[in-house]
Amino acid sequence: MRSTKAAAFYLLPCCWFWAFQTGDYGALAPLLILYAVTAGIYSLSSVIVTYEMSRKIANTSWLQLAFSGALALGIYILHHSLEEVILVQLVLMVVLLAVLVTPFLRRYLAPQALATYSSLRLLRALSEEEVIAEFLRSEFHHLDFDEYRDQFDSLVKNPDLTNSRENAVRQSLLFLRRGAMWRELPASTKWFQVELTSGDLERIRFFPRAQWRRVAQGSFYLKHVVERIRVRLDASPRDAFVEKLRLLSFSMQHNLANPTVLLIGIDGKSPLTILDGNHRMAAAMLGETACRWDNFRFICGLSPEMTRCCWYYTNFNTLLRYLKNLVRHFTYDPGSDIGRFQEGDF
Repeated sequence: MRSTKAAAFYLLPCCWFWAFQTGDYGALAPLLILYAVTAGIYSLSSVIVTYEMSRKIANTSWLQLAFSGALALGIYILHHSLEEVILVQLVLMVVLLAVLVTPFLRRYLAPQALATYSSLRLLRALSEEEVIAEFLRSEFHHLDFDEYRDQFDSLVKNPDLTNSRENAVRQSLLFLRRGAMWRELPASTKWFQVELTSGDLERIRFFPRAQWRRVAQGSFYLKHVVERIRVRLDASPRDAFVEKLRLLSFSMQHNLANPTVLLIGIDGKSPLTILDGNHRMAAAMLGETACRWDNFRFICGLSPEMTRCCWYYTNFNTLLRYLKNLVRHFTYDPGSDIGRFQEGDF
């Protein structure tokens, strides 16, 4: 299939030269050189696509199909001369190569992707049901759960992890707010309660969401972001985001907030991204007193496939996977599942 595409690509000039009936063969030399450059760029793109597909990193064949359609459209619009046709193809091939190379370089050359740390201390393995229960506990104060709070409050605060019906209800409740987030986690994710020390601060990151982008300035590592928030705290004390962290910092110092923080990573030596607990972690470090790590309970999900998750590693491929999952589960309504459970007693 790919060899057929390549053959067609390299035979195109013959058809074009015949179609345009170029009489001055001396003028063809620059055009042939220009087309050779275009063919070379296309060859590089094909190598990257083949490599990524062979390693099952991404399915980028659809990208070639999209650019083929764009090429046909471009030539249909701009075909007054042979030079114009070749330039259309050259521009599109350069764009295709750039689209393919950018995530490739970010994935393999970015320093944060290569960083390693000391081994993480795993205290005990946790079931997915227990992690969902902890995640839901920290989310249950949101307005989305107002209509369910009276009936399911006890189920959330005092979970019976041996009850499969309760576990199903908690998952449906969590998916009201965090279904899109949870579905991005690899199926191979294993959960552990872990012990972190102050030295592990270097490996902890926020995932790049809108409210953190404003202060991150390119680096989402916890210590870097907190340093920039301190500057912002002095410069804009009335800022709503900063004010929220200040109030939460007071709650953390008086043990009024949920102490459980969810992290994700590749393995015990990789950087860790905060899945749930961004504000609490930042607020604790902004507090006037020293951050007490023994006041937190850290739960970490580890999987060698975690780089496929956009919450852990954001690039073109992971965002595309996220979009596909959104489309796939667009019709799913967790509220309907919860409605069926409401008919029963808890």
